[in-house]
Amino acid sequence: MHETRQHRQKGTGRPVHWVVRCGWGLLLWMMAGCAWRHDGRQAHLIGCLWYVTPTAPAPAFDLNAAELDAMKALGMRVVVLLGSSFGAGATGATNDPTEALFNAADQRRMELFVDTGAMPHWWAQPDAAAELARAQARIQMLHQRYGHHPSFKGFYVPYETYVMWGAQRELSRTLYREVAAACKAIAPARPVLISPFFILDDQQVLGDFRWATPADYADFWTDILRGSAIDIVALQDRGEHLSYYTDAQCAPFFAAMKQACDAAGKRLWANVETGELRVDSPTEYVAKFGRKTHVNDPRTQPCWRGVPAEKLAAKLRFVRSYTPVAITWGYREFIRPAVSRTNHLYRDYQRLLAPGPSRGNPAN
Repeated sequence: MHETRQHRQKGTGRPVHWVVRCGWGLLLWMMAGCAWRHDGRQAHLIGCLWYVTPTAPAPAFDLNAAELDAMKALGMRVVVLLGSSFGAGATGATNDPTEALFNAADQRRMELFVDTGAMPHWWAQPDAAAELARAQARIQMLHQRYGHHPSFKGFYVPYETYVMWGAQRELSRTLYREVAAACKAIAPARPVLISPFFILDDQQVLGDFRWATPADYADFWTDILRGSAIDIVALQDRGEHLSYYTDAQCAPFFAAMKQACDAAGKRLWANVETGELRVDSPTEYVAKFGRKTHVNDPRTQPCWRGVPAEKLAAKLRFVRSYTPVAITWGYREFIRPAVSRTNHLYRDYQRLLAPGPSRGNPAN
């Protein structure tokens, strides 16, 4: 369904949809200058994830200065760059769209996290060696070319997963630890960000995915985070992106991740998604698409939508119990002005999020 979603492991080896230690000084520095008109009951939406896509005429990206300006108009200053397009195919600074993107972000005092990448089916590799070699080469290349930019904020490790068992748990522990360490070896002061998810489909309506309890979840992520140089965990807020999931269903997993982050000394953010599959209940899902139909099956495509502004406000209020900071997946796909069918959503988001007359930073 969405090219921004990397294939992920949900405990069975099947590819599925894409699916801190930093102190308060880092958090406040990152947010410095952001306008804030809301009270402490709502998390601050500071940025978005963006799957960078080449456009014609080449060389160019779909993320450009105009898009950055649209983000800033909503009070967002952080962009997590996904995909292999940025940093690839450049023959010189004058025709490198990645260089142009960093220059535009520098001028706007925005902050970019860069994707360290992942090989296909990384979770099914017999060992970590090939993936680590690939990741280390990419980290070195990105930092060598673009590390001089003030907008190069940090690294994003895209192993977006849930819980793993057995040999896959050992593999994931090694990859998180060693890829984060490679980032720190080349740029010690730049934070490392990840964005895991959780599964709410304990009845296996969407597929035969092994389900983990919140206690299992806390145990797995405490183990992963304690042994790594990861700094920030941006937890995806709605499981499999279905609109019928409730705050009450999500709360135990947020509490579990907060427990893991606190135990490991990591910073917790929320990835409050602004794209969702609009279905009212598991019964309706089965009636529309059939049991065991994955959410990214082509049959679900007509039911995807941007999250209405009033629902986004409610989601930001929910996650504020766990963190004052949020980013979002779904803005690029459903909310930005260039997506003509959702222009009204961007205007609605402006009314909700646009900087007001008061300035400051949220605090616990």
